Amino acid sequence: LNQEVLTASDFNPALLNDPARIKNFATKIEVLQPLINVDGLYGRQAAKAKMEAFSLQTERTKEYLELEANKAFMELQLGYKAVTVLEKANKTAEANLKLIENYFKQGILQKTDLLSVQVRVNEIKNQLQYAKSNVQNASDYLALLLNEDSSNKVYKPIEELENTIVIETINTTLSSNRKDIQAMDKSNEAYGKMLQSSKMNFLPRLYDDSLFGTSAKGYLVGAQLSWTLFDGFKSIGKMEKSKAEFQKSEIETQQYKAKSQLELNKTNRQLKDAENKVNLSKLALEQSKEDYRIRSNRFTQGLEKTTDLLQSETLMFQKELEFLQAVFEYNFTQNYLHFLTK
Repeated sequence: LNQEVLTASDFNPALLNDPARIKNFATKIEVLQPLINVDGLYGRQAAKAKMEAFSLQTERTKEYLELEANKAFMELQLGYKAVTVLEKANKTAEANLKLIENYFKQGILQKTDLLSVQVRVNEIKNQLQYAKSNVQNASDYLALLLNEDSSNKVYKPIEELENTIVIETINTTLSSNRKDIQAMDKSNEAYGKMLQSSKMNFLPRLYDDSLFGTSAKGYLVGAQLSWTLFDGFKSIGKMEKSKAEFQKSEIETQQYKAKSQLELNKTNRQLKDAENKVNLSKLALEQSKEDYRIRSNRFTQGLEKTTDLLQSETLMFQKELEFLQAVFEYNFTQNYLHFLTK
């Protein structure tokens, strides 16, 4: 009737009462299109949230690699600065050695004074060699991060390590826009959607097997309602598992945020400590330079011992290296704090 193909002859009583034998073979292709499948809807939403979480975590990893590359660059700057300081120390030590040798030849100083200065010169040369090796190591690591070939290559930064620091006021409140925080929230959302999906698994599914209409104005819909009532507690077990995973995800997310805030607070305190260290090491450097200047003048006048001069010289260059290290620590801690707050 729906196809509008009936005629009057189809209602012949003789044919209806004694129909002819008909052989009809047909192949059936059935396509079931879900019309109502709530658990599948939540499942797709969970998959989408998981993909977004993975994408956000990937972006956070890129930000960390940028931080690591910046640190390696700053270490390379520090390495070159250390080489410069030790080369200057080497020149100063060799100049003192010539002066001591002259005094020794004149019989003013003893052999032990000359030996002490020679030992000092050798120590500085050894430290200088280590500093040059550190430059090569920092260059190789930077090349690794940049995915470059480090064979027979040493990077040299255009900008030198600054001897000053820039004080900034940084908001130390944990940002919800941080990529890893967003990734944790999205992951937690995915587990929540999976829990909803497992709950909706108890609802029936409605299928439609008629995808195309006919030439008549009327239409026929074939629908199948599927509702699994007994599956050996499989659905209940799945729901309980999803519930446990969701609760675990919530706890992990809360703990991660709490640890992130602790790390942020800790780094903020470290930045203040680093600032104080820079100021104190700068003052110590200035004092050691003045001490060496005074002792050097007194030594040329025969009023200072050789050992005291050597100790003053060693202390001066040691304080200069400590000052540079303090500047590096402050600048990197500042960069790390920016990384934790963005």
